[in-house]
Amino acid sequence: MRKLISTLSVLLLTAGITLAQTDRKAAGVAAKVVKPEALNSFQDEVRDLECDTLRYPLNGEIIYYYLSSPESGYITGNNSYKDKAKAEYFATYESGAGISGIVAEFVVAKNVSNLPVTFAVWAGDGSNGKPGTMIASATKAISSIVSDVENERPTVVLFDQPVNIPGPFYVGVLLPTTIGDTLALWCREHASTYTGTAWEQWDNNNWYPFNDEVSWGANMQTSMTIHPITCKTVGLEEYADAAVAVHPVPSTGIVNITTWAGNEKISLVIHALSGQRVYSKSLPGNITNFNLDLSTLPKGVYMLRLSDTGRSHNQKLILN
Repeated sequence: MRKLISTLSVLLLTAGITLAQTDRKAAGVAAKVVKPEALNSFQDEVRDLECDTLRYPLNGEIIYYYLSSPESGYITGNNSYKDKAKAEYFATYESGAGISGIVAEFVVAKNVSNLPVTFAVWAGDGSNGKPGTMIASATKAISSIVSDVENERPTVVLFDQPVNIPGPFYVGVLLPTTIGDTLALWCREHASTYTGTAWEQWDNNNWYPFNDEVSWGANMQTSMTIHPITCKTVGLEEYADAAVAVHPVPSTGIVNITTWAGNEKISLVIHALSGQRVYSKSLPGNITNFNLDLSTLPKGVYMLRLSDTGRSHNQKLILN
């Protein structure tokens, strides 16, 4: 089992816990709900989506834990044990949602190399439900994270494409390896009545929950401030307009669409079920039959929507 701190405290140096909490409150993070402007912009730009950030903001007293001599570093970040990654476990999520990005709140960020830091999502398909396949990742320069910490704002990273949630999953950060580059996340204070969700990858590539007896033990029931952004398309339910016909379904890529006749343009939008808009086109209202070439889209199930100011049509579209 890893030794947390010296004999001055069971969990955290008394001076350290006071300093950590005081600094966070002085920075205005613990005293109010902080909603990052980048996340607001993300939601505004994708108006067809409903987005949430799971477990954000984190409940409980928010602090950080550090190690005392002869060890050094942070439980939730870089340390002398040379941990490779820190991650949070998520067992519950909204059906039909996809993961579009990650919000992380770091308490420590130091930069020497300016190398990119990788944020990732892992499926819980490893042995006994541990992190297994990395299903999404995105990077951000560590200097940008340093700026976020200095300006008391969360770090936001977005994936190029939302990823489907495969079941229980993990969201985390790969820790920098250059000497001098340092990251550490905030976390909630340990409570014996709480079941921790924090995990870490050791330098031997094995994953352990913080509360495992070979790791920090039962006296480390905590969660870290790293959260997935999940989004789903508004109105994924199917509803038909009698004038619309789409065929063939399924299709190998070429789709014929018959629409209603009107005096205004018809908006055609295709979403992946994860919520990402993958195709859009404006159709003239005085033409009622169109051929679309969707062969560049990956095989899968999509939602096709036709609409003008007075009518709309939603239906699933299968490409194989």
